[in-house]
Amino acid sequence: MERYYNVKSQSPINLGKESCDLGTWNSNSVHGYSCCKHPNGFYIFLDPNEIKTSDEYKDDDPYTVLKNQDNDFHQRKFNCTIELIKNLNTGEKLRLLDIGCGQGHVTAKIKKQFPNLEVYGLDYSVSAIDYAVSIYKDIDFVVANAYLPPYEDGYFDIVVCNNIWEHVPDPLSLLKAVSRVLKPHGSLIISTPSRFRLSNLLRVCRGKEIVFMSHLHVTEYTVGQVIEQLRFGGFEVRKIYSPPIKDKKIARKIIKPLVSFILKAVKSHHILESTVFYSAIKLPQTQ
Repeated sequence: MERYYNVKSQSPINLGKESCDLGTWNSNSVHGYSCCKHPNGFYIFLDPNEIKTSDEYKDDDPYTVLKNQDNDFHQRKFNCTIELIKNLNTGEKLRLLDIGCGQGHVTAKIKKQFPNLEVYGLDYSVSAIDYAVSIYKDIDFVVANAYLPPYEDGYFDIVVCNNIWEHVPDPLSLLKAVSRVLKPHGSLIISTPSRFRLSNLLRVCRGKEIVFMSHLHVTEYTVGQVIEQLRFGGFEVRKIYSPPIKDKKIARKIIKPLVSFILKAVKSHHILESTVFYSAIKLPQTQ
């Protein structure tokens, strides 16, 4: 298989003939080219007009991962992602794609933990990938639209989508793109906020509207909605993983176990933690 693939023409990309420099690409002289090469060595698969409008990392990381990577939220994301990958067959020659990788911090932790994996990262932001390639040298990073990953059908064994589900307006189209680049029985790992986490359930009980974790979120989903999205896309959920974070507030320490007990008694899918992690397998008939 070729490393890169033109989804629109459904053919492998010959980088020697089908790529140009960034200046030529930005001048819209793109006839005959499938991508361009950034001066720092990575490839960009966005239309020229998309590059500036999609560069949300141009001024700084809006998600402050590097600045806050030691906090509970980010440490939990790192650890839960690694734990779910550990449960997969991570032998040699397997390929993993991190979609929405940002500046590559989680991607790099995956590569460090699983050096035998061939790890790739994809993000919509040129500035994010420019940072990633300057720091993490042993990972293949590209700039591309998550709906159009520039890889051949069935190229990957594992795809990771960390906190991207809540940012896209059409997660089912994203799931279709993920399914296309995954092998049959390939694994998908997702993390996304729990719409009815404890704080939102308490708001509902007080007659208030739920609130999103970030103004950057398009929406947030219940656990049941994510399960149904995955089923509709031809995936079977193998594990829902959400280890609890210890609450520091005394009131929440009392309320949380009680609400958790009630949810289990009524067999609710709702999870009280802020973020839920899913491990799913692509069923073989899904293309």
